[in-house]
This record gives sequence, C-alpha cells and structure tokens, in this order.
Amino acid sequence: MTVSPTGAASPAPRTSAVQSVARAAALLGAVVDSPPGGVTLTELSKITGLNVSTVHRLLGTLCAEGLLCRSREGDRFQPGPVLLRLGRRSLAASGLPEVTAVLKELADGTGETASIGMRRGDRVLVLVSVQSEQPLRYLGEPGVSMPLTETALGIALLAFDTTPLPGRASPQEQAGEGSRGSGDDDAGSGRTESPAEWARRVLLLAAQFRGYAVLDGPEGSGLRGLAAPVDSGSPYIQLAVDVQGPVGRMTDDRLDALGARVIAAADSLRGLPVALTLGQL
Repeated sequence: MTVSPTGAASPAPRTSAVQSVARAAALLGAVVDSPPGGVTLTELSKITGLNVSTVHRLLGTLCAEGLLCRSREGDRFQPGPVLLRLGRRSLAASGLPEVTAVLKELADGTGETASIGMRRGDRVLVLVSVQSEQPLRYLGEPGVSMPLTETALGIALLAFDTTPLPGRASPQEQAGEGSRGSGDDDAGSGRTESPAEWARRVLLLAAQFRGYAVLDGPEGSGLRGLAAPVDSGSPYIQLAVDVQGPVGRMTDDRLDALGARVIAAADSLRGLPVALTLGQL
C-alpha cells in the first residue's frame, strides 16, 4: 500500500506476476467453457479481451506446463492432462461418484427412477438422476427445478427440516400450514385453513410418522414419489433422495418396503461434502 501526498492510502499497484496469473486464469476458463473441439488463439483473444501477442505468449506457457494442449490440427486449444487431473480430483471431492453409485443401487433395488435433489429457497433442484430400466418409467431430468410442495423431495425437505433459516418462515408455514385443525381459525389471525393447506399439513405429518414422504403426481400423471431427507452435515436439511414411478407398480402395499430402501439410501449418503450440499458440482 502507498500513501498519497494528502495522507490517504491507495491500493498497491498490481504486479506483473499477479496480472499474468489473472490473465492465464481467464484463458483457462475460456478453454474449459469452449466447445469440445477447442478454441483458436484469435477466438481466445476476443473472449478475454487480451491482445493476440499476450494470448500467444500465455498459451505457450500453459501448454508447456500441461494445463492446455493443442488439437491434432494444431490450431485449437483444449484442456491439457494437468487440467483434466484437477477436474477428476474436484469431481471425486464433490461426492458425485458416490451419489451416483447409491442412486444406481436404489434404482436397481426398487425398479424405479432414483434422484437426489437440493433445496433452493422454496424450490427443489434435481441434481442427479438414475433412470429405471423399465419400459414405462419416470424420466428423471437433472437440472429441473420444482416447487417444494409439488414433489416428494420437497415434502421430505419440509417435513424434516424443522429449523427455519434466519429471516425465513418455518417449513410448515412455507407449505401453507394454517391452524392446528381443519376448518379452525388461525390463532389471532381470523383466517380459516384452506383444504389445500390442510392436505399439505397432513402430508408433512404423515412423512414425519413414516420416516419418508409420499406424494402422488397431478391427476392423470399416474406417478408416485417416495423421498427421505439426507443428513449432509449442514445445520439444515438441504438434500433429499427419492424414487418415482407409476402408481401401478408403487402400490400402497409396497410403500413400507420402498420407503425402507429410500431411507437406507439417504442414510448411506450422510455427511456428503459441502460442495455437493451447495450444488457446486
């Protein structure tokens, strides 16, 4: 830090070494985000805003150190062996391979599509799915975001995360919980609990009693989901595991057996790395 004649402190000038690292990082990011075939020097110059000579110099160093490599034609740059090793290490640390293996075992054991989802506000984001091998099956779609109250994953998260985040209503309030009885007024509010709120509260209580949530899809979908919460080491319940499939296969008499498998899968994922909990896959 330097001090101006007036006595005010000013930030230290950025060294050329730090600037080079920042520029190299920008190039690495641009290459990683490029199409599979790689990206040219000219394209990298446009993407990063660096002049061609600077990009050419940095690319030479990055290739020499194994962070990048050239395509067979020699005119495009792709991730190098060192960058690929870093990627594999990061993937292993995220817990993703373990999650996939557990979901595969769950899908094989139940015959239905298995997924893990993460809470984001009042919605659930599906992180990973392993599809059933049955011809008629639920098609799990990683990346899909749904309201908490419209999926078994969300019902499990609401039912078992009883501690609200700071500044957030309790899980039961977010699910539309009103009074303690159907048709009764909320204490001090004069509001009557609606049938939809009552039905949601029954779902939460049933999930707490069973240890897993059950939710049938919209009328006509013919789908049913079972979900259990995952203790990922966070003070709050952020993750849940579910199986989804046709009601005709996931009949009432199979619920306890299916629920036991879902609970076992969730328990086996206890203490997932924080990276997965935050969705940083």
